[in-house]
Amino acid sequence: MGAAPLQSRFEQILARSDRFGDGGKIVLETAYHTLAAGQAINRWPEVGLEDLWTHAIKEGGILFSKPDARWAKTGPQETKDMIGQTTIGPWQITVGNVKNRYGQPYGVGPDSPDADVFAYCKDRPTMQAGMISDYIQEAYAQYGARSPYAIQKYFWLEAFVKKEIGQAAWDKSVLPTPPDGDWRNLTAAMKADTGFYAKQIVCGTKENPYGLLYWLWVTRDEAGILSLLKVWQSQPIRAWDRDMALATNQATTQFCLLQSDLLYFPDQAGAEHITKLMNQIAK
Repeated sequence: MGAAPLQSRFEQILARSDRFGDGGKIVLETAYHTLAAGQAINRWPEVGLEDLWTHAIKEGGILFSKPDARWAKTGPQETKDMIGQTTIGPWQITVGNVKNRYGQPYGVGPDSPDADVFAYCKDRPTMQAGMISDYIQEAYAQYGARSPYAIQKYFWLEAFVKKEIGQAAWDKSVLPTPPDGDWRNLTAAMKADTGFYAKQIVCGTKENPYGLLYWLWVTRDEAGILSLLKVWQSQPIRAWDRDMALATNQATTQFCLLQSDLLYFPDQAGAEHITKLMNQIAK
């Protein structure tokens, strides 16, 4: 099985997406049309519709059924953001990222008032899909397509590399809950006692079993599944240096994906097939 054309993958994902309602369909269609237009001019060569859809479900699935909130801002009290960031839309891009980098090609400047940024982005869903495609492509180019470090960058890479977050069981919530509801009172121990975002994106969780491996199975992209399994198996340890996670010469097996990591996979045949691929790589 190789990667199907983008339109075919869209149709296959759409056929398995009834549970996400009409709002989910709108988000998926926005991702599809934006990605198709970009890739027609050679943008985002490593970004798949599966990537955009998986992140949308993980980050903003709760917004799908809320038309007024779907493309709007959400504050740290709503998202439980650990450092108090305000985010926008189903892909939860931060206002800082919009103003200082990813929104600039679309007409947003670093001095733009936040209220103007919120309104501007809310009226431009395809801009939101474009910005997040830029973000994912940049991470994939930097750390390897669908690698643990690249996917973790979507959430918070520096803190993970420094072992400040993501040190609990991989499937524990990535968002700690402060005792008084105020993110400013989170302790270092609370932040560290969280799950591994990148692995949750790939494998899914009990609350959201529809991870990246599932959607790659839905689109029958066996080459994509194999590539992902191999890149997770071959990761080096990285150390934080300034604003980069630099590779060391220290190998690790901590990212190797195992059959036990598929415990939430919502399709038995898919889990069995991916397990066979895991065993094939391990030989």
